[in-house]
Amino acid sequence: MATKNRIVYLMQYLRENSDENKPVTTAQIREEMANKGCPIIIPTLRDDIEALQSAGYDIQVNETEGLSTTYSWLDREWSQPELQILVDAVSSSQFITKEKSRELIEKLVRMGAPSFRESLKPQILVSEHVKAPNQQILLSVQAIRRAIDRDHKITFKYMEYTVDKKQVPRHEGTPEEEYIVSPYATIWNNDRYYLVGFSDRRQHVNTFRVDRMMHVKQIQKKRVPEPEDFNIQDYTDKVFWMYNGNEEEVTLRCRKKILDQVIDRFGEGIELKNTTEEMFDVTVPVCISGTFYAWVVQFVGEMNIVEPVRVKEAFVRYLQDAIDDAHG
Repeated sequence: MATKNRIVYLMQYLRENSDENKPVTTAQIREEMANKGCPIIIPTLRDDIEALQSAGYDIQVNETEGLSTTYSWLDREWSQPELQILVDAVSSSQFITKEKSRELIEKLVRMGAPSFRESLKPQILVSEHVKAPNQQILLSVQAIRRAIDRDHKITFKYMEYTVDKKQVPRHEGTPEEEYIVSPYATIWNNDRYYLVGFSDRRQHVNTFRVDRMMHVKQIQKKRVPEPEDFNIQDYTDKVFWMYNGNEEEVTLRCRKKILDQVIDRFGEGIELKNTTEEMFDVTVPVCISGTFYAWVVQFVGEMNIVEPVRVKEAFVRYLQDAIDDAHG
């Protein structure tokens, strides 16, 4: 049986142990094949290499007079920069547990060429205390995706922390403990996975953090169709930035030094008005909420709300409430 598998063993050995910067010799290959129980002579090795090349595998053969022939497996789907990006993304993603992060990174490293595997280490360091504790998250994502594909609803328990830092189901002990949701999409935002779907209990579209969802199950009930005026991109732009609130056209007066941050938030399509050497105005749609006001506060002295007046006045009240609470 080992002899029948010889060419498979050869292919595996070349793929896992050689590349253009780290070739293997004829002697190394013969030693490996002997260890596998199928010793190989040089003419047979040449025939097997030619068979693999004819099958479309990119194997480089280097023959130099007086030196051992070497072989390099060049058939790589992933380059070092591509794999480095993936390793960094897995390392920094808060929705993946630290144990699963290590497991995924090990798999990614094995996909790299031997000559650079050792260098495929996370270049973005994230404190482990921000990694998700929910070990079920990948199974939850899988269950959600299957339900979307099959047009079914899902049920789950939504967890929250108590003051002693234990996670318990929200609405524990009440009929609302189990959520029933028609899933529309999963979204990755700020290094976390979210579910967007229609809640049976609330009767409108809601957002849920997947790492707080436990015991996700698909049920044999058809999903509630997406509302006619529902647009997933518009919804996520509003919810993941300013969360829930009434949408308003708000004019902001900003210093030019924060133009990059304004464009990062609203995109390059914004129109700047009343520009001077130091300032500009911009009118943008936002959902009026405490989250919006908190975003404005971080640019104190560099951004002001100009219009509408009622939004500006509400912002002043927000600041006053914060001052009152601080003096508490």
